[in-house]
Amino acid sequence: MRKKNMKTNTLTKLHTTALAVMMLCLIVCQGCSNKTVPESHALTVDSSGTTGSGIHTGSSYDEWIEAYGSCEIQKYEGEDLVPYTPVTEQSDDPEAEAPDHDGRYMVSAFYVDEVPTSVDELCRSEGVEAAALADYLASPEYLASHNVVFRYVIFTITDDIVSDIEFDYLDYNNEL
Repeated sequence: MRKKNMKTNTLTKLHTTALAVMMLCLIVCQGCSNKTVPESHALTVDSSGTTGSGIHTGSSYDEWIEAYGSCEIQKYEGEDLVPYTPVTEQSDDPEAEAPDHDGRYMVSAFYVDEVPTSVDELCRSEGVEAAALADYLASPEYLASHNVVFRYVIFTITDDIVSDIEFDYLDYNNEL
């Protein structure tokens, strides 16, 4: 029984660490933009596999853009996240996508006291640089008076069709 608890604790720590690393990549990669921050329901997936914005495996790229195109979107280049501007028209340019792009896109946001908040807004309002934001939000002092949740959804789009959806969240108050 003790080995099972140790294994579960180790997996939980690895999961939390992976989420924190992903969040840090987002902070570093996210630039200033006029994009909207999605409501928290948009970054959830129900038991049928449909997001809060109505996207599911089998949805088209255009439907996905309609649902999430106004949000800050990151795309994976290898294991790095870089800002992505949605393409609304098909391009004949073979260089339009980076050769190492695997079709994964992430939409994410912070929710401080249940209010959707961008990294830029948090940095401005709290007077913190982006590189120091994760530590600031995770500090016991900040968490004593705020509820902080980071949510994300990763969409894999293959041949202009959503082929996979992954989602998770990191509740700073309960998991750090």
